[in-house]
Amino acid sequence: MNRSKIILAAALACALAACAAMFAGCAEQNGQDQPQYADEAFMQSLAKGYEARDALVEKSTKTDKSTEYYEKLVDAELNQVEKYQSSQFEDSKLQENAIAYINSLKDQREAAELYATDNEKFQQDWQKAYDKRTTLLKTFVDEYGLTVSSSCQDSLDKLVSHGKKVERDSNEKAAVESLAGTINLEFTEQYSTFTGQATVSNNTGYDFDYINFKVELFDANGVKVETTGLYANHWLNGETIVLNCYTSQKEAPATVKIVADGYEIDDAS
Repeated sequence: MNRSKIILAAALACALAACAAMFAGCAEQNGQDQPQYADEAFMQSLAKGYEARDALVEKSTKTDKSTEYYEKLVDAELNQVEKYQSSQFEDSKLQENAIAYINSLKDQREAAELYATDNEKFQQDWQKAYDKRTTLLKTFVDEYGLTVSSSCQDSLDKLVSHGKKVERDSNEKAAVESLAGTINLEFTEQYSTFTGQATVSNNTGYDFDYINFKVELFDANGVKVETTGLYANHWLNGETIVLNCYTSQKEAPATVKIVADGYEIDDAS
């Protein structure tokens, strides 16, 4: 091989080596830039925390109930999942639910501190956080495939069942409140007093065995002058009915406030 060919081969070899080094550096840089998502790790930690808490519940007796007991229950989960509060998730909805779950645990932790000093407030705050926690557990099971060990499955099933009830009750309440907002009473004088009447369609998606609304009447000065009601029985979804509101007022009210005041939904609806 002559001298020029040797020089050309050497130059080519150097160029290839440089390209290889450049591509290796780019690949390494790309690997460093790849975000480390917490989705899978959170779900694993969630299961571990749940199992640790459930184990404490299984070992407890009625005499164990105390501030320290409830704090330990919550800490068993928080120790596993709290670190994910500032983590990056690939699934933004999972991240939102994870943060909400962690916050529900923190709410229970705060409630636990009231156990010995204000038990009534403890019960209220603990239950509120419990309801939120169980609805989120339902979401983790239904949408993200949360699984636990067989020894914890029964307790998880019970909590998920409670979460379903909380979610169902919340949906029903929202539908009824929305229905109340559609009622527009028009008042006319009848026999020296005023009667309100409204034509209302039930578009809630529910059949009501009965539903009651509280009607608060205010005069032009904003003073509440009377509380009366609206009532309907066997009101099916999709039906339009006339609701009547009877008052003892000699003048039509300036403003009216209508809120749901009790209902029962047909279980078959």
